[in-house]
Amino acid sequence: MKNYFQKILSLFVNHDYPTATEEHFYRWLADSEHANEKDKALHELWVTCQKQGESTDWQKSLEQWKRANGFVQPSRPTRTIGRVLPLRLWQSAAAVLLIVSISLVYWLNRVEKTEVDLVQQFIPTAEMKIFFLPDGSQVQMNSRSTLLYPQQFNGKNRSVYLVGEANFKVKPDKEHPFIVKSTDFQVTALGTEFNISAYADAKEISATLIEGSVLVEYDNLTQRTLLQPNEQLIYHKGTHSHTIGTINIDDVTAWQRGELIFREMTLHDIITVLERKYDYQFIYSLHSLKKDRYSFRFKDEASLPIVMDVIVDVVGNLKFRIQGDKCYIMRK
Repeated sequence: MKNYFQKILSLFVNHDYPTATEEHFYRWLADSEHANEKDKALHELWVTCQKQGESTDWQKSLEQWKRANGFVQPSRPTRTIGRVLPLRLWQSAAAVLLIVSISLVYWLNRVEKTEVDLVQQFIPTAEMKIFFLPDGSQVQMNSRSTLLYPQQFNGKNRSVYLVGEANFKVKPDKEHPFIVKSTDFQVTALGTEFNISAYADAKEISATLIEGSVLVEYDNLTQRTLLQPNEQLIYHKGTHSHTIGTINIDDVTAWQRGELIFREMTLHDIITVLERKYDYQFIYSLHSLKKDRYSFRFKDEASLPIVMDVIVDVVGNLKFRIQGDKCYIMRK
């Protein structure tokens, strides 16, 4: 039975169908019959897309996905339209976004039993954005992040879907909990401020409570934890384990102020963050990078040359060259 559902979902994701067919598909997904099997198939398909992303035409697939789901296209600088994103990070982006769309529509329909009209907010590389949701809650999104939410919150819950990083200042409403979902992860709040980092290419998802209280659910929503202010829960996708600890809030919210803070991170992980922060393609060999861990702090919107000067000076065996929109990192 599981393979049957998996085949149906895969066929839907990999082909463009008429609107009537898509509507029938969503009704089938939202139906309560075999709900557990559908949940498992959706989750497995999501994981597969993340691990085995196809080398597809990003812009074409994304536009098809938007048209199929009636998404509102946010305004953004024309320089990002049609731009070829680095294949290493974004080769599965279109497939992942398709699964995000399917998962959110399916989940909202099951929870709210209502028609869903979704809005997409996508933040390009090297940009941030602050905006308000229909209920008045404030969201600040980091670069390379996507948030999906209904045009109006009409059901019992205020539900959104996040891929990437965002800070939420939730408008209090005891009758309508605010829920942020990501793959294998969910945060529920009534009125509070918290930060979630859930990038598709990251090995971990984290939720950090700044003010109030939140319920964090993870590992297929089978585990749950109540966080207190200044606590952070990190969920490790590969091992399905988690850690909880007290965190420096200034470190967690540094990205909102344009700062870069790295705490005991490998060079590979540091470069992954830099690829979101700066509109450059980073070209390097993993074999040339040490596996040592480093800590850095950069303030005041430091330029990429300044950041790289400090990093290569500390590491010692590297050099870099910026040419056009590319940053080359190599051994000395």
